[in-house]
Amino acid sequence: MTHRPFARLWTCTAAVAGLIISLALPSAAAAVADEPGLDVSVVSSRPDSVTGGDALVRVAGAGADVRVTAAGIDVTDVFVPHGDGLIGLVDGLPLGVSDLAVESGGERAVVEVENHPITGPVFSGPQHPMYCTASASPWNLGEVDEDCHVAAATVSHQYRNTAGRFVAYPADGTVPADLATTTVDGRTVPYVVRVERGTINRAVYETAVLHQPGDPEPAPDAAPTGWNGKLAYTFGGACGVGYWQGTSTGGVLTDVLLERGYAVASATFNVYAQNCNDVTSAETAMMVKEHVIEQLGPVTYTIGWGGSAGTMQQLLLANNYPGILDGVMGDIGYPDERTTTVTGHDCSNLLGYWASAEGAGWTDEQKLAVTGQAVMQTCVGFSWFTGVDTDPAGCNALVPVEARWSPENPDGLRCTISDMVKNVYGVDEEGRALRPIPDAVGLQYGLSALRAGVISVDQFLSLNANAGGFDIDGARTTDRSAASVEAITRAFETGRVNTMTGGLASTPVIEIRPYADLSGDFHDRYRSAIIRERMLAAHGDAATHVSWTSGSSPASSGPMRAQALTQLEQWLDNIIALGGPASRERTVEARPAGLTDGCFDASGTFISEPLDYADPAKTCNQLYPYHSDPRFEAGEPLTRDVLKCELIAPVRGDYPEMTDEQWQALQEVFGAGVCDWSKPSQGRAELIGTWLDFGTTERVVLGEPQLRGDAWIGRELAVEVTVDPAATLTYQWLADGSPIAGAEAATFAVTEQERGATLTVRVGTSLPDRVAVTRVSAASAVVTDVPVEPTPTPTPDVPTPEPTEPDAGAWASVDVGDGRVVQGGTLLVRVSGLAPGQQIAAQVQSDPLVVRDVPAAGADGRVEFRVTIPASFPVGAHAVVISTAGESDIRTPITVVRAGALGMTGAEAPWGIALLAAGILCLGGMTYALRGRRTV
Repeated sequence: MTHRPFARLWTCTAAVAGLIISLALPSAAAAVADEPGLDVSVVSSRPDSVTGGDALVRVAGAGADVRVTAAGIDVTDVFVPHGDGLIGLVDGLPLGVSDLAVESGGERAVVEVENHPITGPVFSGPQHPMYCTASASPWNLGEVDEDCHVAAATVSHQYRNTAGRFVAYPADGTVPADLATTTVDGRTVPYVVRVERGTINRAVYETAVLHQPGDPEPAPDAAPTGWNGKLAYTFGGACGVGYWQGTSTGGVLTDVLLERGYAVASATFNVYAQNCNDVTSAETAMMVKEHVIEQLGPVTYTIGWGGSAGTMQQLLLANNYPGILDGVMGDIGYPDERTTTVTGHDCSNLLGYWASAEGAGWTDEQKLAVTGQAVMQTCVGFSWFTGVDTDPAGCNALVPVEARWSPENPDGLRCTISDMVKNVYGVDEEGRALRPIPDAVGLQYGLSALRAGVISVDQFLSLNANAGGFDIDGARTTDRSAASVEAITRAFETGRVNTMTGGLASTPVIEIRPYADLSGDFHDRYRSAIIRERMLAAHGDAATHVSWTSGSSPASSGPMRAQALTQLEQWLDNIIALGGPASRERTVEARPAGLTDGCFDASGTFISEPLDYADPAKTCNQLYPYHSDPRFEAGEPLTRDVLKCELIAPVRGDYPEMTDEQWQALQEVFGAGVCDWSKPSQGRAELIGTWLDFGTTERVVLGEPQLRGDAWIGRELAVEVTVDPAATLTYQWLADGSPIAGAEAATFAVTEQERGATLTVRVGTSLPDRVAVTRVSAASAVVTDVPVEPTPTPTPDVPTPEPTEPDAGAWASVDVGDGRVVQGGTLLVRVSGLAPGQQIAAQVQSDPLVVRDVPAAGADGRVEFRVTIPASFPVGAHAVVISTAGESDIRTPITVVRAGALGMTGAEAPWGIALLAAGILCLGGMTYALRGRRTV
């Protein structure tokens, strides 16, 4: 796995003072508000996570002479005014890495983008088989391809009637008499919803936004009048193994969101019942959000919405892939899937024991003392989730039986969570995924009940001797289940266990819970306490987390939900007013005044009271008592993040009085030891970062394309490039940024049609299991006829300067490439070995030419600039002279040759299109040590 850091943007500024200097200055992918100047940024996604070949791009700081290119192709025409800049939907991006560039007023800004297939993956890694549903009910989207994708999305309209229901809008376009209205940002609009369904990342997606039939189709520069500029992304609950496309999303016809003007989106992979994999859920949400932005325009912020495992997904996405969601609106949720599903395994062990002859005779009071829950049905509900880890053959009905794993078909699809997410956890020598759960080795079921005298020593011993477990193929065993420490480490490092130390450090979370403990619902209030405890463990406070509880009836929970949404909106609005998402400190500062933990009583009155699991006397705890689960009753801390406990020999004094025979039996039951809860989980590790990539990140090697030959009509240009010899290459020649039809070879014969244009060539390269790369050459000179040679006049014999060996005592080094530059061309000068911030001066001699506005050295002691040689500058041998206070002048030899005498390699490209890119290997260059000649 690898990090996916933001792509770097390199901006180029130009100053004219007899000489033009282009500076390469690194900055973030998006412009920083206090750094004015030309900027280009991707607003529909991260620049390294573009999908489908298109991206919504913003340009700022440009003048009327603006020119935008995408992988070398001029796309200026798609840009229109938007806010204080320009915006445009750029398409046709090649797969893999390429550059978006903007030029204006002598400046140049570049952002590197990485484009991925619309079918995925982006960061989830190699894809598993998929069984399609898009062509069938309930979607009926038409014929699907091998990736379960349909050719085009479908659009329909629903309207909200005055009775409060969504119904189909009349096909003939007549306005229904019972059409309701809603008010968005002070505007009253018809409550008509445009619903779009299509396929992205092999999932079926849905979007909804207020929009009437007959109105212009939504566009980034023409958003629907009923849209409030915000997005709500919905998530669905439960937990099931994927391999199928699914038949439901998190839902988009959500009145409380649409009536406020939200665009609402979701996809089948965001429903855990169909895809219990937060990595592909995050990837799909990111891609669908990208589509919404490309269709409607930039969003002010995005909130998550969804209960149960829908909240689980929100918390995992916000922590591991920050920026997809700006705020979490949780409802009856859990912190993560892995540490929650463990309760199902424990309940299966306990219920299995109590159903056996050995477990007969226990009262419900004794059982509940072991489970920690309010009623026995809670444990029954949790046990339903055991199958996602213990039944490799328990696949969805769409997966053919012959394709499923069985002892007779060991290479078949294994339908467990770990196997579905094996890109994260890894596999064993037989190809089975390593599993981070379940593990019950050393776990003392019923320890608190024993100490409280609710169960006897003999019951405690019998329970723990017969609890059993499951092996990796789902077979019931007498031994306890054992997990892989390697998989546990990966679960912590990659964020599958949610330690809340990633993006949740600065993401506002409002988490509500209609209380249902007493009904046997497994969405128990205890889970809110776990979320809070992890926040406290991660940050020392819970200032970004608010928890509310109410009664379970819709009359109680509905108003609570609406109030929570209003408070989350205010919180996010405050963050924007302070300058936008930035830090935990800013999020805490933006928290609305008076927003506190608390609960609503039966009358709907809010009781402000800090969440406190340990104090049952609190008013909210009296109204809505907390319970626990079997592991808490066995001694695990409230953080509930120990997947495999460290073991310690049992100490007799830790137990009620036992006979010697009972003590001997306990030592036999726990021969390897009992859980030492004072220590963290085996395999515990820190989160190694956010935006981790579980797929291919290594790029194909591709150097900068170099043009060879002259841009003369009737002559041939060629391109040279350094590339992996096994790679596949593609070529596209361009005239003034427009593709030349049929010019797709390594050479190009210049024709009359190109007269007056400058030529470039776009080179693409690809290799299996590598990220494709596309690069564009520097531009040629303007295409003209072959010049007529005048009567020859003597021309000085100008030798190529010999490299000067670096001087160990020199105070800096300079790289001028091969030192050759044409009249009217540019020369790139790179100086290194300087002190951070050191200022230098430069001249070209022997015909003195002062280089003005040479920038100070950066923090790394380096600086680079371009020198433009006037067209009238004498040919022959010259030198670049570098000076600084207190040091000797340094002379580096160069050669100026007449125009047309040097093949176009980029050294003579016009300054307006000079490309300066970070991290490019300069092949064949000469590095000269700066030597002292005279004291200044």
